[in-house]
Amino acid sequence: MERDQSEFNMAISYLNRLNGLLAFCDESAISLDSHSWFHGLLAVSRELSTEMKPDELEKANQFMLTINAIITRTSKQTARKGSNGVAPELYVNLHKFELLLRKVLKESGLQMKMKERAEFALK
Repeated sequence: MERDQSEFNMAISYLNRLNGLLAFCDESAISLDSHSWFHGLLAVSRELSTEMKPDELEKANQFMLTINAIITRTSKQTARKGSNGVAPELYVNLHKFELLLRKVLKESGLQMKMKERAEFALK
């Protein structure tokens, strides 16, 4: 059974949300706040989940599990040692996770529509 389609959509709201989340991720990465960066990426991943191919969903899931395990392990170590740094393994995984999500954005046309002929770019 088909659903009736609304005359309106949430495209502008959706893109604004994505923009805000990506800005949050950038600030968290710059501040080396791995916990906030990770949770920002999780929110971006949820927003992009409907655009992801099955293999991308699997990669995102794997990043979530891997990063969560690293954060859990390093949080315990930080509590014992009192370090403020971000473990290199954690930083690299957060970076790769974000690259995957940004690739989905681009390939889905959410970042910028790519047209071969400039006169069709705004259509």
